[in-house]
Amino acid sequence: MANDDTLAKALASVRQQRESLEAEYERVSGELSKLRLAERSLASIVEGAPLDEEADDQPRRRRASAGEDQPRASRGPRGPRANSAKGRLKALLEETGSEGLTHAEISERLTDVAANTLNTYLSVMANSGELERHGDKYRAGAPAAAAQDEDAAEDEQDDGESAEAAE
Repeated sequence: MANDDTLAKALASVRQQRESLEAEYERVSGELSKLRLAERSLASIVEGAPLDEEADDQPRRRRASAGEDQPRASRGPRGPRANSAKGRLKALLEETGSEGLTHAEISERLTDVAANTLNTYLSVMANSGELERHGDKYRAGAPAAAAQDEDAAEDEQDDGESAEAAE
């Protein structure tokens, strides 16, 4: 019986040491990843090396190949995915058309998007021309711009007709 107790204590000790080492390994792995990223970033600045190259000492990661039943999702060269907060915001504003929505109305419809995230997206999209702000309403940029172009064309046509009438 004494032998069983000794073995049980040894087993408990081994398990405790393993758990301690695994926790330390996770911590060290995280720190090592941060240092590798910092090294690549600094090398990019100092040596002019592109950032997207993998470091030689970094383990290569393989992506699982997409099967025929599981197409690989992509977001294209630029732009948000349809299920991202920015993509849903853009789709929401395109749905409303030229009427647009106020910040409060957008917040009510996109309840899962944090207020500061929504403010950032609205600001960035307004500055880039993806949307337009008129007073307190936000509208999608492309349709609103097309409507303005049509209005400008009508104004030019009206000006031309007024000039002909004056002659």
